[in-house]
Amino acid sequence: MFNILRAATLVAAAYVLIACTATQQDSLYQKALDLGEWKAGLDEHKADVADIEMNYLIRKGDGPVLMLVHGFSANNSTWLQFADKLPDNYYLIAPDLAGHGKSSEADSYDLERQAERLKALAEYLNLEPFHIVGNSMGGAISAIYAARFPDDIASLILIDSAGLDGENQSQFFAELEAGNNPLIATDKASFEYRMDLILEKQPPLPWPLRPALIRETVDRAPLNQEIFDDMIATRERMDQHEMSQMIADKVNMPALIMWGEKDRVLDVSAVAEFKKVIPQADVKIYPDLGHVPMLEDPSASAETISAFISKLD
Repeated sequence: MFNILRAATLVAAAYVLIACTATQQDSLYQKALDLGEWKAGLDEHKADVADIEMNYLIRKGDGPVLMLVHGFSANNSTWLQFADKLPDNYYLIAPDLAGHGKSSEADSYDLERQAERLKALAEYLNLEPFHIVGNSMGGAISAIYAARFPDDIASLILIDSAGLDGENQSQFFAELEAGNNPLIATDKASFEYRMDLILEKQPPLPWPLRPALIRETVDRAPLNQEIFDDMIATRERMDQHEMSQMIADKVNMPALIMWGEKDRVLDVSAVAEFKKVIPQADVKIYPDLGHVPMLEDPSASAETISAFISKLD
């Protein structure tokens, strides 16, 4: 009898999933994000900072303060599983950068301007010196923040960071030179290619959540192109020499460099370039991970960062 009931339940569930509309898929996707925020103890807030309305997640605590800065075309949900693995007393702030997630769009997505908005958020929240943690584009923004406002920063933590190029060209930059930008998905096929490029170890994203994320990502393509153009403009204005010099001169606080060895977006050889200009930095390489270690292995990433921070206390 039990087997019959279980089979009937599975059939009914399959029917519900098959009949699930795009609106229902989007609703389920948002509920999954809400559940992730709840599990990590994060609350969502908005604030008028600088020239935008910034959305951010926050979990107050009496321990170290961390600001988590996501990468290009991502949002603060990137950090949910990672945040859940950090010690419960950590004070966490995870903003959506301008033009990303639920934050408003802006006139400029220049990386220095993005750093200034984070500075405005830190002032709005009246933060004590905090650990800034940035992935990819968010790493470059974090490095700029640390260089421009060093008194705000307890430590700089870079995860597969943009900003400095390594000796070896990545697959992403090779494709970009050939005229294709695989980071901007315009349909389902390019979305799947992008996911494969970014993540060596993909977290589970079952149907019907996947179609909702595909729609969200593809719908953002024109805005992503605008943000990407401003990011490249910053890269051209602040060339490798200038960025290196700024970091070397100003980033004197403790630092940690984390990288997935199989990163095909930003090659692991960039670690050596960052280490040249941040000689005090600890380095952690994950041999089996790609461009987003804190999403691919949240537990290992959280353990690395909490161990690093505990040494500073």
